[in-house]
Amino acid sequence: MISAQLQLDISDPTPPADPKREDPVWLSAREVAELEGVSWKQVKVRCRLGRYAETRQVVANGGRQYRIALSSLSSDARMKYHLRKVKDGPEASDRQIDAEIYSRAPEWARRKADKYLAIINNSAGLKGAELQAFVVAWNAEHPDVQTSYARVLDARKAYKTEGVGGLLAQYGNRAGLSIVRDEWFTYFKGEYLKEGAPSLKSSWWYTLGFAKDLDPDLTEEEFPGASAFLHRLEAEVPLASQYLARHGQAAWNRRFASYINRDYSAIRVGSVFVSDHHQLDVAVINPATGKPCFPWITTWRDFKSGKWLAWIIHCEAPNSDHIFMSFYLACLAYGLPDEILIDNGKDYRCRDFAGGRIHQVKSGVDEIACKKQISTLSLLNVIVHFALPYNAQAKPIERDFLRLIEIFSRHLIGYRGGNVTEKPEKLAHEIASGSILPFDKLQTMFDSFVADSFNNMPSTGKNLLGKSPNQLWSEEFTEKKEVSKDALKLFCMRSSQAVTIGRNGVRDSDLGVYYWGEWMSGAKGEKVYLRRNVKDYATAWVFRASNDECIDIARMAQFDAPALARTEVEKQEFKAAISQRRADAKIAKSYVESHCKADPMEQMRLLKIGVAMAGGVAPEAQPKIHRIANTEMDQVIIEQRKRQEAGTGDLSAIMPEEPIGKKPIFLFDSDREEYERKQSAVA
Repeated sequence: MISAQLQLDISDPTPPADPKREDPVWLSAREVAELEGVSWKQVKVRCRLGRYAETRQVVANGGRQYRIALSSLSSDARMKYHLRKVKDGPEASDRQIDAEIYSRAPEWARRKADKYLAIINNSAGLKGAELQAFVVAWNAEHPDVQTSYARVLDARKAYKTEGVGGLLAQYGNRAGLSIVRDEWFTYFKGEYLKEGAPSLKSSWWYTLGFAKDLDPDLTEEEFPGASAFLHRLEAEVPLASQYLARHGQAAWNRRFASYINRDYSAIRVGSVFVSDHHQLDVAVINPATGKPCFPWITTWRDFKSGKWLAWIIHCEAPNSDHIFMSFYLACLAYGLPDEILIDNGKDYRCRDFAGGRIHQVKSGVDEIACKKQISTLSLLNVIVHFALPYNAQAKPIERDFLRLIEIFSRHLIGYRGGNVTEKPEKLAHEIASGSILPFDKLQTMFDSFVADSFNNMPSTGKNLLGKSPNQLWSEEFTEKKEVSKDALKLFCMRSSQAVTIGRNGVRDSDLGVYYWGEWMSGAKGEKVYLRRNVKDYATAWVFRASNDECIDIARMAQFDAPALARTEVEKQEFKAAISQRRADAKIAKSYVESHCKADPMEQMRLLKIGVAMAGGVAPEAQPKIHRIANTEMDQVIIEQRKRQEAGTGDLSAIMPEEPIGKKPIFLFDSDREEYERKQSAVA
């Protein structure tokens, strides 16, 4: 095909002169446009943008015009220019040009030229219906190189105006080229690639102002459009990097960060606990203030099965007290874990619970003493793992919170949505009308939801494989590490800082009260610390700071009764100040509104039935092995009981007896009778 068309005499053509050895050849914009196959307007824009290495302006007909040095053009354009200077006549020169262009083209580009040269030759002289019939016949005979009527017309036009070069495939000829100057693009990236994700148009406007400030003669027509900047950005900056710059580390981590496929096969059910806080997006009435609030949940769940073990709902912001109490409830019901995975927040890193942060110690200081941690978990021999900051994927409990929103929160009165855009319009009316749930009712509903429904919902995940958390727990929970209830209570008390026993006992600066025990009379000046119950601060266990030995019990020495009385009065005033709920409308406005709304407790009951039918109710786990965790605190309890049995814990046994008063002497019998009458009345 093509070989028959290009049998041209190009032997011994005049070699093109080396432009480096001659004086510069200056070409007009139209000449350059013809050589490079672009419009002359594009050539002018390239001149303004400095795309050619050497240009100049001259005064000619029509004003100032650009002249471009031949050495600034591409090698193909320079070759085309020199071939046209061959003195063999215009027809021979065109054939030589076609042959040279075809020989220099890659094979994939020549295949397209071969195809259309054959079509042009075979369809010579055909027009209209005849050409259309030819295209149909050609496609039937050549299914691998099909064409269309319009494409044949375009190929004829290109071959007539540009020769063989117009038929060569041009894919990727402009790859990597851009009319966006580097200084403009650098400024554009600074405006576009920033958190907050500014729009493309606004970033382009800022860049246009920057370019205009650099070049006052620049016009908007000469400035590249916003799409040109975006195309260069997409070619040079990966999408993941763009997303990181525009949306932040957390969003990038959720969408583009690599993840590790965890293997749970080596983890025993009940051996690892996970904990975190979550704020419910449901408005309730705060019992302490009578005002709307959005309660928090502090929960512990099993790492492998996903079973929620213990949880606490509270109106106040989460703190370490909620962590202590929920951990106490989980261990009381299911035993001690071997390891825990918790958040990196300061409430979980508190010194009492997890031992606090390990800080660098300066040289010359006793590192062992500085790293010593008087914490609940260290005494329990529980290994602590802290999740990476801002990495929700590290805690599987975060997925539970997403399910909680979909199944529980969205179906309740007072739901506010996950963000501002999802906020329902009816929320303000529900709060103003007093339709939102009281806190105690929500608490009852949530307890029922988790125990009866959430833990019984089957999952197709890699751990559950169609089972519910309760079912997997029942099958694999075979060993329970038990600890005595008294010792566990002692573990889950808050510890104070090291203080000195003074004249009035030990002062707790957090509560502003003193703790006193009779045994402190002989221990004044000793350094101690306290452990107190999170629900009852009246009693404290006192430990020696030097060796962590439990000394004895102390009780609150003073009690500010008026402050408590005022608090109770304030609670009553708040309750009295709560406005009555508006009465329901007497006449229904529509058929839908006339339907009775389902009672929330009834919803929870129906959900429990549905989950039980879908996944079945798992039987209670019956661990075959019960291990008694004999800890230091158990020894403290045993010693305390021995002292009580021996009577050494009660100081009344060593107190001297109360002296008996002497009988008075009477001068008269009447005085004696009056005294005896008074004594008998007192008795």
